[in-house]
Amino acid sequence: MFKYIPLKFRYILLYTSGILLIGIILTLGWINHFDFERSVINAELRELLIIAKSASHDIENRILVIKQEPRYIDKLIQHINDEERFTTFVMDNNHIILSDPVKRHIGKDIFEVGKEVLDAKELSELNAFVGKLNSNNSGTAILLFPSRDQKPKKEMKLFAFAHLQRQNGLYSVVVTERLSALIGPLNRNLRDILVLIGLFFLVFLVFGYIFYRNQKKKIQMETTSRALEIINKQLHCEIDDYRCIKKSLKNNKGKSINAKD
Repeated sequence: MFKYIPLKFRYILLYTSGILLIGIILTLGWINHFDFERSVINAELRELLIIAKSASHDIENRILVIKQEPRYIDKLIQHINDEERFTTFVMDNNHIILSDPVKRHIGKDIFEVGKEVLDAKELSELNAFVGKLNSNNSGTAILLFPSRDQKPKKEMKLFAFAHLQRQNGLYSVVVTERLSALIGPLNRNLRDILVLIGLFFLVFLVFGYIFYRNQKKKIQMETTSRALEIINKQLHCEIDDYRCIKKSLKNNKGKSINAKD
């Protein structure tokens, strides 16, 4: 049945099938990428929560009055802040930051820090996180927050917090991580795969077009050859008919001369 479809429509059908196949592959790959990305983020949030709990226990066991020893807190969490991706800060129960590697944040309310770059909607998400922080002993979240740069900008970050109780009140250890640092390699990998698929599809189109042109020329040559064969046969038939007619006329002429004699 396929051989009765014209060549042009045959290749349109093949190209359409190829495009649909690549579309399905890309869709499945995209879904798989985001499932994997979500799994990585969830695993990282669990790890951050462990770090936050560990830091809170460390501070709780070594410091009696937190507000009187902010420098000692800095030393206890320095090993976390030294990491390129992580930032750890400590807040009191009024959400005032007591220790932070970004010195301009110290002594400020977390909302005051957020107002540096966040709009109203993003501040409401920060407020929801603070509400979660007030009602739970530990937890995680993903939200926008100012970067550590001299001129801060919005950055999507992973948050994990854990509380610690001291003689002078309740405090919170908050560990954050830049989301871009975590998923950047995954996105680069996805980009490389998409480029590879694009190149493959381009090669498929080029070779398909070349093959189509060659097949078209081949069919044209076969059609021309068959047409010449038909014309040649027709000419032979006409020549044979002409010879027959000529012979018949010659015979008839001979008979008429004999009849006169």
